[in-house]
Amino acid sequence: MSVIQKDREEIEEVAALGPGIVLRGIEVAVALFAGLLISPPFAILAVVVVVPLLAIALVVGLGAAIVAVPYLVVRHVRVHHRTHRSSVVAHGLRRLHLREA
Repeated sequence: MSVIQKDREEIEEVAALGPGIVLRGIEVAVALFAGLLISPPFAILAVVVVVPLLAIALVVGLGAAIVAVPYLVVRHVRVHHRTHRSSVVAHGLRRLHLREA
């Protein structure tokens, strides 16, 4: 079994968990919303504590994504070229040679 196949299986396993996690999050959100409708002090607590924490998490997550994407793209390209046993320069020269012909 190749490395790429193992990575694909790992990604598929993680992706299979996604819908269940989303549904569980929706269930928790509905229960929380019902609790907030029943007692207004919880609504104040949610606005004062939870909303800023969510905003901070969103900003940190976006920053992490901006930093991680170039690294992941370079890593993907390097794995691709290692698989085909060619360097980036050789690959580019081969493409240029094919265009001229």
